[in-house]
Amino acid sequence: MEGRAANLSDHVRVTIQSERYGELLVNEDQIYRFDKGIVGWQNLHRYALIPLEEMSFFLLHAVDGSVSFFLIPAEQVVQDYGFRIDEETVQLLGASQPDEVSIMLIVNIVDSKLYVNLKAPVLLSPKRRTGVQFVIHDVDYPLRHPLQPQSEGDD
Repeated sequence: MEGRAANLSDHVRVTIQSERYGELLVNEDQIYRFDKGIVGWQNLHRYALIPLEEMSFFLLHAVDGSVSFFLIPAEQVVQDYGFRIDEETVQLLGASQPDEVSIMLIVNIVDSKLYVNLKAPVLLSPKRRTGVQFVIHDVDYPLRHPLQPQSEGDD
């Protein structure tokens, strides 16, 4: 076990061929399984979560397709954003505690303005690398909520 074992990487790298972004090289631990897919793309089940440098945004890109979304953590956009998730969603995520789930919002551009979808957040379980797009039915959140940067004084 001399030089060879020491040179092995701890991470398996996966290459995604993106029509829009070119070749994306990600670690296997950045790939999340969406057993039910994403609304409109139920046939795609593996997505890579890629942080954008020096920004709050992430790129969620299908591993086996050209579908991609920009995401932003919900807590950076809205305060008092809460909802109940059903048992099926809890099972799909494999999470046992609420703090094991990250809530991300899909960012949309409409008429050169940024909006987030509060009605159908993306829930991620980093521990299990599972994800679900969850449609909220018990609270009336908008599909298009204006994305406005929080000022320095906002906490």
